Amino acid sequence: MPHFRYDAIVFDFDGTLVESNEVKAWAFGKLYEKYGDAIVQQVIAYHREHEGISRFVKFRYWHEHLLHQTYTDEIGENLSQSYSELVLDAIIQAPYVEGALEFLENHHQHLPLFVASGTPEPELREIIACRSMNRFFQGAYGSPATKAQILQRILSEHQLRPESVLMVGDSLADWEGAKRAGTAFIGIQTGMSSSISSDIILLRNLTLLKEHLFQDLV
Repeated sequence: MPHFRYDAIVFDFDGTLVESNEVKAWAFGKLYEKYGDAIVQQVIAYHREHEGISRFVKFRYWHEHLLHQTYTDEIGENLSQSYSELVLDAIIQAPYVEGALEFLENHHQHLPLFVASGTPEPELREIIACRSMNRFFQGAYGSPATKAQILQRILSEHQLRPESVLMVGDSLADWEGAKRAGTAFIGIQTGMSSSISSDIILLRNLTLLKEHLFQDLV
């Protein structure tokens, strides 16, 4: 049995385990195409800068700050339904991030693994089930909880020390969530900039993650 550096790993989903970020960016733009290309570009830019947070937070921002329209929960639910119809099948069929499937298959029996996503929780769990990924995870959590709240829940429910848990993600929201919860963090480079913090470990994909898992032998 390998001696792991961490007692558990929590993964973001989109862009970290599955190559679905571009699908989501396209779908958000599609929702707002009737307002013109300038709005679509602003929507996509805002999404890219705020990956990892709830879509409902984004809907409210776009309605109130870009369209200068009143936002209601009903509007948000309608947009969310349309968005889900655009992306669900594509995300279920999207390829894994390089190294992700191999990592999950090799380590899920020896190390507790979890998912923390900005996707609404019922939809996240449906995607994971349709991709036959349930066997890898001891829990999968989504919005409306934030990344920090999800991490704190995992710590509490599984009696884990923050410093013994690793968050792996590709967005500022993932990093900020890990900071607030006090866990370790490794970034997937596709969605992050090294300018966030000079001491963050950034990986191109998950093929090298295993090198950071094991305790140094003394």
